[in-house]
Amino acid sequence: MQRAFTTIELLICLTLSALLLRLALPGFVDLVASQRAVAATNAIVGVIALARSTAMLHQSVVVLCPDNENRCGRRRHWSAGALVFADANGNRQYDPEETLIGTLPAFDRGASVIWRSFRNRRYLVFNPSGLTNWQNGHFQYCPANGDVRFARQIILNAAGRTRVAPDRDGDGIREDARGRPLTCV
Repeated sequence: MQRAFTTIELLICLTLSALLLRLALPGFVDLVASQRAVAATNAIVGVIALARSTAMLHQSVVVLCPDNENRCGRRRHWSAGALVFADANGNRQYDPEETLIGTLPAFDRGASVIWRSFRNRRYLVFNPSGLTNWQNGHFQYCPANGDVRFARQIILNAAGRTRVAPDRDGDGIREDARGRPLTCV
């Protein structure tokens, strides 16, 4: 004796499956976006820590700058990735004879990463003491879709220490160092 589904049973199963998928999909999309924001934040914090610790360990000047085909790019090119190198000649540019310490890979297409700092430099310099030469500021990550719920800001003090901007009021949007909600433009 063979058993099979009737057409009505099959339609009921398909309808229930579609309904469950429709309910679960938005939560899954938000979970993926949240995990991408966490990964981007961790990558930025990690490359800053690498630059700072290398400067102190090797007692040398280390530069972190936006990558433009193995050259330091313009201020707004951080989403293309970054270079960390020992700047032996002090020109704040990666030269072939200098030691490339590490890289930050490019972010998702359409995502933006911006560096804003005191002294308005396109790069970040760590002195042999691990200090930033008074370059306190912040990196801000915004996802490709511009959803501010998944924006992250990494705040850097002049001592070279980082912290991630919190969501103090619990509204799902993080606030900058001055308490203003982050925006993605």
